[in-house]
Amino acid sequence: MKKIYLLLVCIGMTQLNLAQQKETPLVTMGSMKAKINLNSATSIVTITLVGPSTKWISLGLNCTSMATNKDVITYGTTLLDQYFTSNGHVAPTTDTTNNLTLVSNTVVGTTRTVIMTRPFSTGDAKDYTFAYTLNSLNVVWGVGPSTNVASQHSSFNNTTMSFSAVLGVEDFTLLKDITIAPNPSNGIFTIGKNNMTPINKIRVFDINAKLIQEINPDYKNESNSIDLTGLNRGLYFMEISNDNDQVVKKIVIN
Repeated sequence: MKKIYLLLVCIGMTQLNLAQQKETPLVTMGSMKAKINLNSATSIVTITLVGPSTKWISLGLNCTSMATNKDVITYGTTLLDQYFTSNGHVAPTTDTTNNLTLVSNTVVGTTRTVIMTRPFSTGDAKDYTFAYTLNSLNVVWGVGPSTNVASQHSSFNNTTMSFSAVLGVEDFTLLKDITIAPNPSNGIFTIGKNNMTPINKIRVFDINAKLIQEINPDYKNESNSIDLTGLNRGLYFMEISNDNDQVVKKIVIN
């Protein structure tokens, strides 16, 4: 019995050591949703906002109400790095430096999904500094009546987002381990993956988040090719997904 207990402890410690990511579930906040992922290996936070494509959506970090100098992320017609300038219902101000990197911006029907990244610490005093030790985060959220971010919110509230470890290192079905090579290429890319990882949809977007091409493959092998030679030279984003997971990769055609 003692040996079994020690083995379980060792397995638990190994999983904790392997865990390099924490994330919240996709939390519903009125008519919008949000998810936050923390990657300790890269010190990068990934934030996902989902909401109506006809309205602005906004997330305030580390606060329970609109408070001075609290960090705010807003999407109306573009991604904005903002902060509250005072307490109370005053529209946030846009930072002079945008420390957010837009990964993807997709609209399906009337639902917009925006995925962005930024470093844990940007060096900007008005940006919230994330730490991997974070277990929960208080946020405020707001949804506008239109995409005009100058308009007052039509709904708002606060909530708490809770983090849990993602033991993705041992999960061979995760799409995050997919590789794309060569990159840059002349338009022929090879997608490398574990043969246990299915892929049933690939979507290619330009730098303005416009959907350029959609492919519904049936990739079961470890190495598969995709032909994008019909596209112009430049930077694109390749969204690879299956029924359970999704990843976005930057690709360059030269």
